[in-house]
Amino acid sequence: MEVSYLQKKKVLEAYFDRTAFAAWDRLTSELPVSWVRERVREGRNNTKNAMLSILPENLSGFRVLDAGCGTGQLAFDLASRGANVIGVDVSEKLIALASERCPKELVNK
Repeated sequence: MEVSYLQKKKVLEAYFDRTAFAAWDRLTSELPVSWVRERVREGRNNTKNAMLSILPENLSGFRVLDAGCGTGQLAFDLASRGANVIGVDVSEKLIALASERCPKELVNK
């Protein structure tokens, strides 16, 4: 039996809103994590920094869609460079966490 798009979406939403939320919350914070998760954190930061390094420092006038934004780390960096960023994610809880963590000076720039 083939699984529909909506069924797959529900499974993903449930995973990210329940199972993975706590892990992503901690992984993308400054809180201490296990040795393995620290390597994951470093890898994510290295990847983010590599992406940012090829972009101009001034992104004023650019509009960016951050699909799968999670907790918003990349979106915040892009917005701090002047981009108008829209972040979307399958997880409403991760979007809520990104909204909480978003620096006030970046809201509705």
